[in-house]
Amino acid sequence: MALLAGLVTYAAFPPMNLWWSALIGVGTFMLLIRGRGFWAGTGLGLLYGLGLFTPLLHFTMVGMGNPIGWIALTLFESLYLAALGGAWSLVSRLPLLQVSSERSPSGQDLLRRVPAGACNVLAFALLWSGIEELRSVWPLGGFPFGRLAFAMADAPVLPAAAYVGSAGVGLLVALVAACIAHAARSIVERRAITVLISTALAAALLLAPRTLPLDTRAENGTIRVGAVQGNVATDFEDAFNRALEVTGNHAEATRKLADDVGPGNLDMVIWPENSADLDPRDYPASATIIDKAAQSVQAPVLVGAVPFVDDIRYNDILVWNPGDVSGQTVHPYYRKHRPVPFAEYIPLRDLVRRFSGQVDRIGTDMAPGTGPQTLTVRAAVQGRDITLAMGICFEVAYDDVLREGVVQGGELIVIPTNNASFLHSSEAAQQLAQGRVQAVIHGRSVIQASTVGITAVISPRGVVEQQTRPYTQASLVADVGLRTSLTVADRLGDWPARAAQVGAAALTVVGILVDARRRLGRALQSRRR
Repeated sequence: MALLAGLVTYAAFPPMNLWWSALIGVGTFMLLIRGRGFWAGTGLGLLYGLGLFTPLLHFTMVGMGNPIGWIALTLFESLYLAALGGAWSLVSRLPLLQVSSERSPSGQDLLRRVPAGACNVLAFALLWSGIEELRSVWPLGGFPFGRLAFAMADAPVLPAAAYVGSAGVGLLVALVAACIAHAARSIVERRAITVLISTALAAALLLAPRTLPLDTRAENGTIRVGAVQGNVATDFEDAFNRALEVTGNHAEATRKLADDVGPGNLDMVIWPENSADLDPRDYPASATIIDKAAQSVQAPVLVGAVPFVDDIRYNDILVWNPGDVSGQTVHPYYRKHRPVPFAEYIPLRDLVRRFSGQVDRIGTDMAPGTGPQTLTVRAAVQGRDITLAMGICFEVAYDDVLREGVVQGGELIVIPTNNASFLHSSEAAQQLAQGRVQAVIHGRSVIQASTVGITAVISPRGVVEQQTRPYTQASLVADVGLRTSLTVADRLGDWPARAAQVGAAALTVVGILVDARRRLGRALQSRRR
């Protein structure tokens, strides 16, 4: 049942997108572990995590070409659910959370039952949210894939993201799931009033966010943006090794775009991450190809490149203006702040090598960039500077990374990404869902540009207005509204996440202490006997 509950929760995420199944899966998790012993709760939590993360993270096996990383990451992420199971088993046995089992309770018992039920659902939701936030930030920056919020892109709770961020949405969804679970348990125990209260509360929490106002109007005019998907051969590793093939694909798609819209009719063109297989700042042949593409469209082009400096490398998005072929030209750039551990760099390389020689497939570690989380581009048609909030590839999953760019003046969120190594797995669809949620959290339009897809334009309401088909050469053109105001979620910053973590930690400590006291009392009683 625990494995099945994990699988049901997975169905809420892309590509299945059955958001409501998360309510069933999480609620089942709550009921399965409630009142059990610590080790039983821990074991069931581990099995639930395996049911959730094994299919969710399958794209890592596709990317590596072998299951080593997939197995390691799945097991590690499942440990958080094991910890949640153990914590919930302790907390659920706190005296305050005990509900009378009488089927026909007195009026006084009924008055005690309702607060106990409320404490049950609140405690579980807080524990879930706290563990989810811990998993999203620790260690090595965390891994937010699988957050409940990222399964809610089509759910009625999505508008709440603008007020409480991913952490708050996760808490809200866990709270709804707990209410549904409590109602189901009350049906079995024939508690009609509790069923009605729990069901009504779940419906209210689920539907009320639809009434929240979302200010999504353009506040600083609009710009006309082109997003280019040049496409890469399915033998992508060889494609990137064949000098200038990927760059040429994106230049060709840009020239086609110029033919469609006419030169001088776009404010900027966005290429994806790694769209220049040779850094044009170091390779004149690459610079010539990119400049010809920029000249054809008569607009600045944002280009993804990977510079090597001594024994490290970086992941850049640089601005290439038409005519910037001189080796003396300084190109503004954004440098990825949060490289992915074990994918773009290897922590503790010598130690990890003892377990797998696969670590040496990453020969040169990627270092994090510094500076602002924004990139300023001079709009070609309007002749004014536009500040973009930037996030490269997996950075779209981190609220704080994009929040920094928005707070620093980003009027539009741009996510250049390279999904080529993940082929037809669910990774690209998961990233698109994350971009939709982030659009609402920060009240900004999102442009996601991918080498192979999915390239998309997302409104500040989280609606996908345009998108390409994967593994096709294509481009999109959109008039995108620019916004400068901050959502409530961005004003609150990481306080909701911190509160969830502190609350979960406090509950767990209380659960441990009460359980220790209970065990001590039993030991003393047995000695007296």
